Amino acid sequence: MRTGVIGLILPPTFSFLEMMWRICPALAVGCTVVALVPPASPTPLLLAQLSGELGPFPGVLNVISGPASLVPILASQPGIQKVAFCGALEEGRALRRSLAGECAELGLALGTESLLLLTDTADIDSAVEGVVDAAWSDRGPGGLRLLIQESVWDEAMRRLQERMGRLRSGRGLDGAVDMGARGAAACDLVQRFVCEAQSQGAQVFQAGDVPSERPFCPPTLVSNLPPASPCAQVEVPWPVVVASPFRTAKEALLVANGTPRGGSASVWSERLGQALELGYGLQVGTVWINAHGLRDPSVPTGGCKESGCSWHGGPDGLYEYLRPSGTPAQLSCLSKNLNYDTFGLAVPSTLPAGPEIGPSPAPPYGLFVGGRFQAPGARSSRPIRDSSGNLHGYVAEGGAKDIRGAVEAAHQAFPGWAGQSPGARAALLWALAAALERRKSTLASRLERQGAELKAAEAEVELSARRLRAWGARVQAQGHTLQVAGLRGPVLRLREPLGVLAVVCPDEWPLLAFVSLLAPALAYGNTVVMVPSAACPLLALEVCQDMATVFPAGLANVVTGDRDHLTRCLALHQDVQAMWYFGSAQGSQFVEWASAGNLKPVWASRGCPRAWDQEAEGAGPELGLRAARTKALWLPMGD
Repeated sequence: MRTGVIGLILPPTFSFLEMMWRICPALAVGCTVVALVPPASPTPLLLAQLSGELGPFPGVLNVISGPASLVPILASQPGIQKVAFCGALEEGRALRRSLAGECAELGLALGTESLLLLTDTADIDSAVEGVVDAAWSDRGPGGLRLLIQESVWDEAMRRLQERMGRLRSGRGLDGAVDMGARGAAACDLVQRFVCEAQSQGAQVFQAGDVPSERPFCPPTLVSNLPPASPCAQVEVPWPVVVASPFRTAKEALLVANGTPRGGSASVWSERLGQALELGYGLQVGTVWINAHGLRDPSVPTGGCKESGCSWHGGPDGLYEYLRPSGTPAQLSCLSKNLNYDTFGLAVPSTLPAGPEIGPSPAPPYGLFVGGRFQAPGARSSRPIRDSSGNLHGYVAEGGAKDIRGAVEAAHQAFPGWAGQSPGARAALLWALAAALERRKSTLASRLERQGAELKAAEAEVELSARRLRAWGARVQAQGHTLQVAGLRGPVLRLREPLGVLAVVCPDEWPLLAFVSLLAPALAYGNTVVMVPSAACPLLALEVCQDMATVFPAGLANVVTGDRDHLTRCLALHQDVQAMWYFGSAQGSQFVEWASAGNLKPVWASRGCPRAWDQEAEGAGPELGLRAARTKALWLPMGD
């Protein structure tokens, strides 16, 4: 069902086409739009006027022309259900922090940098024209990072510099002009970048027929920039190209994926196998083979990592403005009294008030990290009580050191697990389901001690096993969608794993919720670090005994302890690619605020309980959509 009112925030350098890419899907699914555009932008105002004249609903599209200071005011309005922000990285990061706990969802499309990878088998002249289209034309949204294989480095640089000499800059309405102007601020940014690059040892080449007056910038080629220099890590401004050599395809992927941005890229190679290997390996949202900048309304376009996870075009562009049927609109969980500096910083004492009376419980469970149980770094444990208040057992008290070890173990297991075939992943999920069925009596007795009736406890165990089997069947049936766009050649819509996924489970349904969150995450190739139910983590640790014999080491890691403290450690961890949080309202607000560090996608419950026993909420398509990301791989044909 539709989300509601959409707040659209556009940057000063947006194009009319970029605006329509975002307005049309929102209107198509039944949402209304309030767009905030820069003051010197009359075209959106004319569009809003035309939309009011053509239909009986004058408030469907509303345009506000104003400065950037209006962004937080619009985003925090109580009637806005979602904010779609397009702009600079730091502005998006600040907006993520300011909207933590607010009722509006946030979709980010940040940065404009793209990547072009030129191999030794490529048609160099065609690749040079691709560089011109990507960085030195009005069609190029931003700067470009250019990776050239060493064997063709000299020839490619020579032809590129020759082509730069034939470029013309001037007024944008002149049909004979290749490159227009983007304002004085853009020129100042280019000058600062060039000066800093030269001071760090880079060589700068500028050419082209450029008017002498401002604000025209000459096409700029930066080379020999040390990989460890600051300019090699920051976003490249328009119209600058930063060129770097590489030796092998493996090295090219390491260099390309080493930046925190993941917008779009193109691969130039006449060997299809090599091009597909590089296209699949690049951590970006859109990849073109022997082309650059192709667009089609039926094909999703977006990014990953710090480029944001907002999409437009295709089914993913529609999902941006929809929510699952039957779920309420996102509620505000804003707490003005929440101190981000101290939330979860200290672990409350769990020492008993007096001596424990009764039989000694079983030895405490350790932390399940790297495929085995191990002692926590603090060498301490916490008591777990049953529904009658009696001591049920002890679990380890995990901390920041344990979270760090769990994340490292998950990263070590990720390449092997993501490379497994869907059938192999399904087989392991089915094996875990069979193990749960064999432990049915033990798990049911644990649930019974937590207050559940015996029949309800047995039903929860059976449903948990069915969930694992269902996700195994889904992953075995999953494939890559072959989508034909409005050009000669197919477009592959790939569903790729997020990476290391942190999951904080709810207190309710301690077994079913744990399995319902674990299964889709593993089915799509992620590795996980999970914090089980704080009320009864023993169910999850029982499952870990089976995971130790079924799963590869590091695939699933379970850390017990104080929920707020572990949530803080996971949310602030910069090497966690995504996080799901099902806990308190204050915890949800903190997770959203802390995610601004590396802009990881966050799914937070905001303190609202979820019906895990219902198919729609416990095993619906929303879980599959959030457990993977989309990549569009274009395969155009022809010369």
